[in-house]
Amino acid sequence: MHANKSSSLRMSPSGAQALAARNLEFLSAIERTIDALVSDTDLIHNIGRAYQEIQEKLTGLGTEIDADGRITGLLEKASEACVRIYRDAQRRHESARQDPLLQPDDGVAEAYDAFIAAMNALHDTVETLREWIATHDAVLQPTTGQTFDSVDDLFDAMLAGS
Repeated sequence: MHANKSSSLRMSPSGAQALAARNLEFLSAIERTIDALVSDTDLIHNIGRAYQEIQEKLTGLGTEIDADGRITGLLEKASEACVRIYRDAQRRHESARQDPLLQPDDGVAEAYDAFIAAMNALHDTVETLREWIATHDAVLQPTTGQTFDSVDDLFDAMLAGS
Protein backbone atom coordinates (compact mmCIF):
# COMPACT_ATOMS: atom_id res chain seq x y z
CA MET A 1 0.00 0.00 0.00
CA HIS A 2 2.83 2.43 0.79
CA ALA A 3 5.35 2.95 -1.95
CA ASN A 4 8.96 2.75 -1.02
CA LYS A 5 10.07 6.37 -0.87
CA SER A 6 13.72 5.50 -0.98
CA SER A 7 13.36 4.12 -4.47
CA SER A 8 12.54 7.58 -5.75
CA LEU A 9 15.62 9.01 -4.03
CA ARG A 10 18.11 6.54 -5.41
CA MET A 11 21.11 7.97 -7.12
CA SER A 12 22.70 6.52 -10.19
CA PRO A 13 26.20 5.11 -9.79
CA SER A 14 27.63 7.93 -11.91
CA GLY A 15 25.74 10.49 -9.78
CA ALA A 16 27.11 8.92 -6.62
CA GLN A 17 30.63 9.04 -8.05
CA ALA A 18 30.21 12.69 -9.01
CA LEU A 19 28.94 13.54 -5.52
CA ALA A 20 31.79 11.62 -3.91
CA ALA A 21 34.33 13.38 -6.13
CA ARG A 22 32.83 16.75 -5.26
CA ASN A 23 32.93 15.88 -1.57
CA LEU A 24 36.56 14.81 -1.86
CA GLU A 25 37.41 18.04 -3.67
CA PHE A 26 35.67 20.05 -0.96
CA LEU A 27 37.43 18.15 1.82
CA SER A 28 40.71 18.63 -0.01
CA ALA A 29 40.05 22.39 -0.23
CA ILE A 30 39.34 22.47 3.50
CA GLU A 31 42.55 20.60 4.20
CA ARG A 32 44.61 22.92 1.97
CA THR A 33 43.08 25.98 3.66
CA ILE A 34 43.85 24.67 7.13
CA ASP A 35 47.38 23.62 6.13
CA ALA A 36 48.07 27.06 4.67
CA LEU A 37 46.73 28.81 7.77
CA VAL A 38 48.75 26.59 10.11
CA SER A 39 51.89 27.18 8.04
CA ASP A 40 51.29 30.94 7.95
CA THR A 41 50.57 30.98 11.70
CA ASP A 42 53.86 29.19 12.39
CA LEU A 43 55.69 31.68 10.16
CA ILE A 44 54.09 34.62 11.98
CA HIS A 45 55.13 33.16 15.35
CA ASN A 46 58.71 32.83 14.06
CA ILE A 47 58.74 36.41 12.79
CA GLY A 48 57.48 37.60 16.17
CA ARG A 49 60.24 35.68 17.96
CA ALA A 50 62.80 37.27 15.62
CA TYR A 51 61.57 40.76 16.53
CA GLN A 52 61.80 39.85 20.22
CA GLU A 53 65.35 38.57 19.74
CA ILE A 54 66.30 41.82 18.01
CA GLN A 55 65.03 43.81 20.97
CA GLU A 56 66.87 41.54 23.42
CA LYS A 57 70.13 42.01 21.49
CA LEU A 58 69.67 45.78 21.39
CA THR A 59 68.93 46.05 25.10
CA GLY A 60 71.82 47.65 26.91
CA LEU A 61 73.23 49.25 23.77
CA GLY A 62 74.65 52.64 24.69
CA THR A 63 74.40 54.20 21.26
CA GLU A 64 71.53 55.58 19.25
CA ILE A 65 69.83 52.92 17.13
CA ASP A 66 67.73 54.89 14.67
CA ALA A 67 69.27 58.33 14.21
CA ASP A 68 67.73 58.87 10.77
CA GLY A 69 64.32 57.35 11.60
CA ARG A 70 64.62 54.71 8.89
CA ILE A 71 64.10 51.76 11.24
CA THR A 72 61.08 53.38 12.86
CA GLY A 73 59.60 53.98 9.41
CA LEU A 74 60.11 50.35 8.42
CA LEU A 75 58.57 49.15 11.68
CA GLU A 76 55.57 51.44 11.08
CA LYS A 77 55.12 49.87 7.64
CA ALA A 78 55.38 46.38 9.16
CA SER A 79 52.78 47.34 11.74
CA GLU A 80 50.44 48.68 9.05
CA ALA A 81 50.89 45.46 7.06
CA CYS A 82 49.94 43.47 10.15
CA VAL A 83 46.75 45.51 10.47
CA ARG A 84 45.85 44.94 6.81
CA ILE A 85 46.48 41.21 7.02
CA TYR A 86 44.59 41.01 10.32
CA ARG A 87 41.53 42.73 8.85
CA ASP A 88 41.61 40.56 5.74
CA ALA A 89 41.81 37.44 7.92
CA GLN A 90 38.86 38.65 9.98
CA ARG A 91 36.77 39.00 6.81
CA ARG A 92 37.81 35.55 5.60
CA HIS A 93 37.12 34.06 9.02
CA GLU A 94 33.63 35.54 9.05
CA SER A 95 33.04 34.25 5.53
CA ALA A 96 34.10 30.76 6.61
CA ARG A 97 31.80 30.95 9.63
CA GLN A 98 28.88 31.95 7.40
CA ASP A 99 29.56 29.30 4.74
CA PRO A 100 26.74 26.74 4.97
CA LEU A 101 28.98 24.03 3.50
CA LEU A 102 31.47 24.24 6.36
CA GLN A 103 30.79 22.47 9.62
CA PRO A 104 32.03 23.63 13.03
CA ASP A 105 34.22 20.54 13.32
CA ASP A 106 35.91 21.14 9.94
CA GLY A 107 38.59 23.17 11.72
CA VAL A 108 38.63 26.16 9.37
CA ALA A 109 37.27 28.62 11.93
CA GLU A 110 39.75 27.40 14.55
CA ALA A 111 42.63 27.75 12.09
CA TYR A 112 41.55 31.33 11.37
CA ASP A 113 41.26 32.01 15.13
CA ALA A 114 44.87 30.91 15.63
CA PHE A 115 46.09 32.89 12.61
CA ILE A 116 44.29 36.05 13.74
CA ALA A 117 45.66 35.70 17.28
CA ALA A 118 49.19 35.24 15.91
CA MET A 119 48.84 38.29 13.66
CA ASN A 120 47.58 40.37 16.57
CA ALA A 121 50.54 39.24 18.69
CA LEU A 122 52.97 40.07 15.86
CA HIS A 123 51.48 43.56 15.54
CA ASP A 124 51.92 44.10 19.28
CA THR A 125 55.51 42.83 19.12
CA VAL A 126 56.37 45.16 16.23
CA GLU A 127 54.80 48.12 18.05
CA THR A 128 56.66 47.26 21.25
CA LEU A 129 59.98 47.20 19.39
CA ARG A 130 59.22 50.45 17.55
CA GLU A 131 58.28 52.23 20.78
CA TRP A 132 61.26 50.73 22.61
CA ILE A 133 63.71 52.01 19.96
CA ALA A 134 62.14 55.48 19.99
CA THR A 135 62.33 55.64 23.79
CA HIS A 136 65.87 54.25 23.84
CA ASP A 137 67.05 56.88 21.36
CA ALA A 138 65.19 59.69 23.13
CA VAL A 139 66.87 58.86 26.42
CA LEU A 140 70.28 59.15 24.73
CA GLN A 141 69.57 62.64 23.38
CA PRO A 142 71.53 65.40 25.10
CA THR A 143 69.61 67.49 27.59
CA THR A 144 69.60 71.27 27.78
CA GLY A 145 70.24 71.28 31.50
CA GLN A 146 67.33 73.66 31.93
CA THR A 147 64.49 73.18 34.34
CA PHE A 148 61.10 74.74 33.94
CA ASP A 149 58.68 76.00 36.55
CA SER A 150 55.59 75.34 34.45
CA VAL A 151 54.38 73.69 31.30
CA ASP A 152 53.97 77.13 29.75
CA ASP A 153 57.65 77.88 30.38
CA LEU A 154 58.59 74.57 28.75
CA PHE A 155 56.47 75.30 25.67
CA ASP A 156 57.85 78.84 25.43
CA ALA A 157 61.39 77.43 25.46
CA MET A 158 60.48 74.84 22.83
CA LEU A 159 58.95 77.49 20.57
CA ALA A 160 61.93 79.79 21.02
CA GLY A 161 64.26 76.96 19.97
CA SER A 162 62.43 76.28 16.71
